[in-house]
Amino acid sequence: MKNLNVNGIRATEEGEGNRGVIFAPPHPQMGGNRHDPRLTRISSRLADSGYRCLRFDYRKPYRYGEGEIDDAREILEFVKKDSTRIAVVGYSFGSLVASNIANEADLAVFISPLKKIDRMKFNFEVEVPSLVVYATRDQIVSESESAEVIMNLKNVEKFASIETDHFYTGKSRELVQAVTSFITSHL
Repeated sequence: MKNLNVNGIRATEEGEGNRGVIFAPPHPQMGGNRHDPRLTRISSRLADSGYRCLRFDYRKPYRYGEGEIDDAREILEFVKKDSTRIAVVGYSFGSLVASNIANEADLAVFISPLKKIDRMKFNFEVEVPSLVVYATRDQIVSESESAEVIMNLKNVEKFASIETDHFYTGKSRELVQAVTSFITSHL
């Protein structure tokens, strides 16, 4: 595992290989960062399976979603230089970010996706195969909002519901399994 600085974006890279996975963290103003335990667990499992994983922090100050999408796109371009195929994974706010760059990757995973926040809206026109994971007792993203994302997203190949809260309390194993099995079967 090594820490990187990609044009002012702090990142942590783990694993090696020509298949890349980037991780868009939760809302930076709510404490979201590249060390999010859910994303770290998924990244570690994929790195152990031969994937090059890059988790990153959004640059400051907060730019109402528009700048955060730019940051994710910059990380995606950085990983593309050494990867033949790439998946983008976003959690919560990060799902919004990921949805806006997903068509530049080969695969997408959206964990507890929000439909909108500030100036940013979820991109339902994602054409790459996608997985949506949602929590049935999510106190931030309602089950009906998750269902709406699943119904309106252009290319949902699979969805997984996990009986837990927004933070996947007590269910990290199920979350990691759902995401890693989808990625390893497609990428």
